[in-house]
Amino acid sequence: MDDIEMLHAARPQPDAPSHAAYTAARAALLERAAGGPSPTAHRHARWRQARWVLIPAVAAAIAAALVIVPGRFGDSRPPIMSSRDVLLVAADTTERTPEGTGTYWHITITKKGAPTGEYWYRRDGHFWIKGKGMKGQGELFEWPLKPQPFAVGPLRMSFDELRSLPADEEALYTRLWSAAPGSGARSGAGPMTAAEQDGLAMEALLSLISEAPVSPQVRAAAYRALAARPEVVDLGETGGGRHLQIPMAFGKGTMVVDPDTGRIRETSVWASLIGGIAHTQDGMVTIDAKWTDRLPPG
Repeated sequence: MDDIEMLHAARPQPDAPSHAAYTAARAALLERAAGGPSPTAHRHARWRQARWVLIPAVAAAIAAALVIVPGRFGDSRPPIMSSRDVLLVAADTTERTPEGTGTYWHITITKKGAPTGEYWYRRDGHFWIKGKGMKGQGELFEWPLKPQPFAVGPLRMSFDELRSLPADEEALYTRLWSAAPGSGARSGAGPMTAAEQDGLAMEALLSLISEAPVSPQVRAAAYRALAARPEVVDLGETGGGRHLQIPMAFGKGTMVVDPDTGRIRETSVWASLIGGIAHTQDGMVTIDAKWTDRLPPG
């Protein structure tokens, strides 16, 4: 079966013309062949007679096109073509995703072939950790020090400060960029360079889209601010999303962004809420973060 036959088979078949329409169309054709009145004289009459035959066929062809054109019906979203596109789509997805509720902000970090690390943060700055190779040696461990601020890249913020971050991408990036010089992060004894300041702001954005307990609107703004940065390098399609290279203050990292969930599927670098930037030497980690009302048994 060739393409034309497939289209014909797929589309709805219009009803056959009525006997009256058939007779009228045949008479008009014979009259034209016999050299009768000019086509102009009967143009409107023939159109009135023939249109009821043509319109169902056109409608059927349109219906067939709607059936066989690939894509999701009703989805007006343009195709994703670049890193900027995927980050903007992820922002839209994030903004529409309900945040959830709970007492603890629970973060799980997994890597194939390595122990899972888990963190539970309470709004007042108390937190718990669990994982082999961590304090507690696989048992739930409450951090013994006084409540800590949340680390967002090089910055330190209370829960209320996190929740008051601007949901506009330009204002958000300006806030993070302006705060970077006062964070104390330095690569050497000299003053912070412009590139390092940009990199520290990027680390803060990375924290906001992956770990920090901010609102969906602020997380979406972080994605949009990241999309506006020309330093982000598109590494192409990969399983589950788009592979991107992100410049940091003192190096580079890669991550896979899933636009359908608005989350980072995998990353080689992440900004822990405890503080500091973590890198993997081989492979990638997966980060999952959500609200919960439960701590696991100690």
